[in-house]
Amino acid sequence: MSEEDLEDVDPAEILEQAASALEAGEKDTAAKMFNAVGNIYMSVAEFEEAHKCFEDSLKIYKELNDETGICDTMYNLGVARINLEQWDEAIATLESARKMFEKTSNESGAADAIYGLALASLGQGSFETAMEHFKKAQRAYKSLENEQGVASVIMDMGAAYADKEDWTEAETTIKKALKVYREIDDKSGIADACSLLGDIAETSGNQKKAAELFVEAAQNYYESEIFDIAREVLERAEQKMWDVPKSTRRRLRRVIDELTDALPEETDEEEGDDDDFDEDLLEFQADE
Repeated sequence: MSEEDLEDVDPAEILEQAASALEAGEKDTAAKMFNAVGNIYMSVAEFEEAHKCFEDSLKIYKELNDETGICDTMYNLGVARINLEQWDEAIATLESARKMFEKTSNESGAADAIYGLALASLGQGSFETAMEHFKKAQRAYKSLENEQGVASVIMDMGAAYADKEDWTEAETTIKKALKVYREIDDKSGIADACSLLGDIAETSGNQKKAAELFVEAAQNYYESEIFDIAREVLERAEQKMWDVPKSTRRRLRRVIDELTDALPEETDEEEGDDDDFDEDLLEFQADE
């Protein structure tokens, strides 16, 4: 059974199979299963459970002296620690993963680890160090022609500037990310960038620009089938209709009404989704 097949199975069932494989001496199979379950738990924000699975997987891979398994699982463990806000541990783990990726000439893995180091450093409060890592990750992704990685890094840099209320630098940086997202036609990325640029425009008092950006964000969230967030930014645009020129209001009103009609009915699951984990960290998940 491949790791992709495992995604459709109950994690508890896979853990039982992993324990049985380990008991039978099938260590490689057990390690892969623990790692796969860790990724499943990451995808549903069960970070404590993911952390435990990655630790179990890593222990086995170290016993096997499997460098590829060690690298991948150590990176995943570092990402889990980011989501658990274990900043020091995350940095130590990701630094070890980076060195191993470089040792095995895995340039893509090394780039991911550097990106993780940027996020962990940012969470730790080391802004300048985070920016250095972000720039290194951006260069690494660029050399690999990974435009998605480039856009994600630039976007996180812009969000970091926004958190510091450096609105000028934030806007400039996020616009660069938006340009790349448009080039690769990443609808959800376009939506995120437009939404954050709308926040910045709103903060600076430019309600017309904010409304336009929120509507564009809603359109792209809708096309990405991220309906709950589409509704949220659409509501924010709606609230600004009397703060914008009449011609703008008429133009945006048509789009807002069309989107409102097109959006599916809100489900109970979406209504009760107030306890979501950090959205910034959502974008940065463990590799499968």
